[in-house]
Amino acid sequence: MSRKRTTSIFLRILIIGGLFSLCFLPSAWSEIKEVDLIVTNVGFNPVFYPIDNKKVPLPAGIKVNLKTASHSQAELYTLATPNKPLVGILSNVNIGKAYTHGMIFKIIAPYYREIVGPDGRSMGQLVVAKDSAIKTPKDLYGRKVAIQGEADGSTIALKTVLKNNYNLDLSQINFVGLENEIMPELLRRGDIDAAMFESDYILTSRFDQMYRTLVDFGKDLKAMYGVVPPAKFFVVRKDLYDQDPELYEKTVQYFRDNYQWSLDHLEEICQLESAHTGEDYQIIMKHMVYESRLDSLTAKDVEAFQYFYQMAFEAGIIEQIPDLNVIFEIKEK
Repeated sequence: MSRKRTTSIFLRILIIGGLFSLCFLPSAWSEIKEVDLIVTNVGFNPVFYPIDNKKVPLPAGIKVNLKTASHSQAELYTLATPNKPLVGILSNVNIGKAYTHGMIFKIIAPYYREIVGPDGRSMGQLVVAKDSAIKTPKDLYGRKVAIQGEADGSTIALKTVLKNNYNLDLSQINFVGLENEIMPELLRRGDIDAAMFESDYILTSRFDQMYRTLVDFGKDLKAMYGVVPPAKFFVVRKDLYDQDPELYEKTVQYFRDNYQWSLDHLEEICQLESAHTGEDYQIIMKHMVYESRLDSLTAKDVEAFQYFYQMAFEAGIIEQIPDLNVIFEIKEK
């Protein structure tokens, strides 16, 4: 056989083989799946550094469209986008509200939860003035207690602890909804008797000089149920999730890998954040030991949420207690 004819046959084999690959090996040429991923951009979130600098590769065959938003905007976008591949964010309260209105979301992973730090306290605290006559939770009867809103998840967590751990009659306490920023000053002036403080203030030196913790309800939740239940979750509409669970699980794993990268390089990222914002480096680092993201849901979380949603139902925040077996999938016991 001549060299010319041999070359011709070889080329034909290559062409046929290429066509065969196109027909029967679609993975190399398949359409890229797109999914939106909502991430909040309020305050310091170290995960943006590895994402922006492409430290972690995207999952194969998936294009992740990162959408940043405030807390409220993230949840509105999640609720208002029913038929598009989307990993959104919902608070524990809004998951319950959505369930009541027939919108069933699949919880993939906790987006954010406060935890008990290495010093034995959490950032979920009910605070009084340092010289206050209020010494025990029962002294709150007849007092004005500032909360972050009746439907706020932290408020429901606080009320769950006051009722189930301290056996208080909540109707005997005057709860008032106020903005976080004004609570310290109103408490200092005596216009309110107790208040839920944000971690931004609890971690400052001014806190220990002027205030003291009456109830560490995050710590109490941990003692009661073995866990501080998550405040927010990564979620997907259940009907969409059931069509392609791998797409959404891989998308969240991509975020989880970026978050782990940020934890492995936390000091470096916090130093960059401090240089950029002027915020104290030590305060930025302190915040991180009281929070957890992208950990696993456990049976203890489900137990805690039974009481949480019962309290939300009794307070009129939700009209129906969700079936936790529908919205939760426990992957770790």
